[in-house]
Amino acid sequence: MNRDLVNNIAEAQSVVVVAGTSGTGTYAGTAVDLQGYDSAEVVGLLGAAGAGTIKIQECATSGGTYTDVAAAEVEGTQGTALVQNGAVSLGYKGQLRYIKAHITVTTDGVIGGLVIKGNPFVAKA
Repeated sequence: MNRDLVNNIAEAQSVVVVAGTSGTGTYAGTAVDLQGYDSAEVVGLLGAAGAGTIKIQECATSGGTYTDVAAAEVEGTQGTALVQNGAVSLGYKGQLRYIKAHITVTTDGVIGGLVIKGNPFVAKA
């Protein structure tokens, strides 16, 4: 191999790991800036119990109004069910600068979401 993965990706936490307090809830993550990267993946995490779904939201500005990414701009399916003790990934193919994970918990559980930015315009050394 000529290149390793660690120098070609950057991780950003979007939804802080939380336990659903009332059994259900919506968790809109913090914005992740994709400037300098050509691809992104949103990962939803679920612990041993619970149920929920994940989708990607996007916006042209960090403090603007975030909307659901159109199905044609997502690799995978918006609203995909989270997997207990596992991770679910959605690929972002859109063109906007800011994205975030958006998780809906339908049954109490520990959840989290992160964004992995890939294909940097300038790779780390």
